[in-house]
Parts: sequence; C-alpha cells; structure tokens
Amino acid sequence: MSKAPSSSPLARIAQRIRAHDWFAAAIEVAIVVLGIFLGLQVTQWNEERQDRAREISLMMNVARNLREDVAEMDENIRTASSRMASLDYLLRLAGDWDPPREFPSSRFAIQVEQVPPFNRQSGYAIGIEAFILSFYDGNRFAYNTLINADGPNLIDDQMMLGEIQQYYASVDLLLTFERSLAENRLRILDAMQKEGISAVDGKSFQEVASIVRANPPLRAAVENYWLYANRQVYLTRRASADAADLADRIERKYRN
Repeated sequence: MSKAPSSSPLARIAQRIRAHDWFAAAIEVAIVVLGIFLGLQVTQWNEERQDRAREISLMMNVARNLREDVAEMDENIRTASSRMASLDYLLRLAGDWDPPREFPSSRFAIQVEQVPPFNRQSGYAIGIEAFILSFYDGNRFAYNTLINADGPNLIDDQMMLGEIQQYYASVDLLLTFERSLAENRLRILDAMQKEGISAVDGKSFQEVASIVRANPPLRAAVENYWLYANRQVYLTRRASADAADLADRIERKYRN
C-alpha cells in the first residue's frame, strides 16, 4: 500500500526528485517560490499602507496646528494693529509726526505696515493700549512628533517638509523678536509712570499728548514702541500667511 503524498511543499519536492519526476518537481518549486514572492509583496504592501496612513495622520495634525497658529496670530495682528494706530494717533496729537512709508537702513528697509486708523469713538485710553500686549504661544506638538517619530523619512513630498521646517524657523525668529518687544513695553510703561501716566488712570489722548510734547525722552519711548508694534504686525502677518498657505496645501494633498 503506497504512502499518501505529504502536505509539506518541501517533502513533495523531495518525493518528486526521488521519483525523477522533474517536471512535477519544477512545478512544486515554482509554486513555493511564487508563494514566497507573494508573501513578501503582501508584507511590503501592508508596510507601505501603514507608512502612508502614518504620513497622512502626521501631516494632517501639522495642518491642524497651523490653523490654530493662524487664528492666534490673526488675533495678535489685531491687537498689535490697534496699539500701533493708537500710538500713531497720540504722536500726531503731540505734533511733528508724519512717518515715511519705510525706514531705510544698511541691513534692510523697514516697511511701515498699513493698519486701520485709530477709532476715536472706541473709548480706549492710551495707558491701557500701551499696557495690553498679546504674544504668540503656538503649538508645535504635531511638528515635534513628526520630527521625532522618523517622520522625515515617511514624508513623500520632501519640498513641502522643507517648507514646514522653514516656517517653524521663522516662528522662532518671531518668538525672539517678541522677547525684545516685551522689554520695550516695560521701557515705555516705566517712562509713562515717571510722568504720572498709568494704565488705568483714564487720561485722555489729548492730555497724554501734551505730556509727550513736553518730554523728549517719553516721546522717544512712544516712537520706539510704535516701531516695535509695526514690526510685530509685519512679522506676524507674514507668519500667518505662510501658515495658512501651508495648511491649505497640506489639506489638499493629504485629506481623504
């Protein structure tokens, strides 16, 4: 009574070879090789699919953080624009103030940003306008996760990855500037306090303007703070536009 054929592929190949059934042995070998090849292909396909899912998740999280940045930056632009307009109005009341469209320098020309004029019906006092200051906090959790989770090797669009890295480098410059802005804010508050002007005393713009007019150091502090407000508007507008553009393109590319 003959033995039943073994179910093991290698055992069947060995049986075919012992029986000198070369054609059947070749078929068995081909089946084994094909099975191994298909198994490797399926494994590779699954890994690629998982990598693609991770890439989409990482990039969409970055886009979400960018949208949050835009919302925060636009609010900071609003408050900085209001501060810049109120300081401009104060300096015009003090007299001899008509800033040019730009300030040339050996490094670069500082553009004067266009902001809505001060609303005289707002009821704002110059003391509180100088006191209020909004900083960019930001949330780069998704970007840090992307960088630390081998994300750069997963991202198919390396040019877009480079733009994201450039954006966060520009954000670092904004944060550096805001530290110097905070120091300048303390200088103007100190200069105002020395002249009896506080954030809450309610002095009118006209009253403060008369004090500024008679006090060159205070006027210089106001002018410098106006220039810092202008710079904050410029840097934050640029960063907000970059964040919005990046978020748009990431969402178009990766949204399912």
